[in-house]
Amino acid sequence: MIVNFLTVNTTWNREKVVDFMKERDFEATFLDLPEHFEPYLAKRITPYPELGYSQDLRSCEPILNFCWEKGIRIYCYLDTKTSQERMEIQIELARLVLRSKLRGVDLEEWKEAVFRDIAIRESSAERIEMKIRENAKRLNACLNLPPEVEESLKRDFEVERISLYDFRRPIDAIYDIALRELRGEEVSEEQWLEAIRRHIAFVDTVVELGYEEACKLVWV
Repeated sequence: MIVNFLTVNTTWNREKVVDFMKERDFEATFLDLPEHFEPYLAKRITPYPELGYSQDLRSCEPILNFCWEKGIRIYCYLDTKTSQERMEIQIELARLVLRSKLRGVDLEEWKEAVFRDIAIRESSAERIEMKIRENAKRLNACLNLPPEVEESLKRDFEVERISLYDFRRPIDAIYDIALRELRGEEVSEEQWLEAIRRHIAFVDTVVELGYEEACKLVWV
């Protein structure tokens, strides 16, 4: 059985995953972290937090500690190429925030970065599915499996989805708008610009309060 926990990368949200895991006898955990972290985690060592993954790794600490305590096998399902490409996108989005604050929003630059990220995520789905199929045990906890991976796994596994976060951050709205546009829906330029402006405001809030606290706010 696969239990797909939809979570945001904060310590307080990942602690909720642990609360669920305590109630059942999980045998394996699949994290949305780079695959080359796996050997360190197998030895109960926290790897050096690479640029772009420091918050993701920090937020997983409650899950890591619980798995180490209970002897639950830990896997990381992002292959090296995908993790590098996604890290580069995150850096580019951070640069776009700074450029937008200095000289205004260049919508085409934002669209290019977001669409490229979506393409990377879609192209990695098959590898993620293979990683899980090759290593799945009787009961498996997974973090943020893509919908297409979750759907494919349903052919051979019982899959349960547990949503622990509403995903209403402005960046989530940007990706939702991008996906709608890719599906052929009509999305106005103003919708894009409003979501981007709100994301820039979110980043300012992160600077003021910290990422973990900013994610607790209702961004609607």
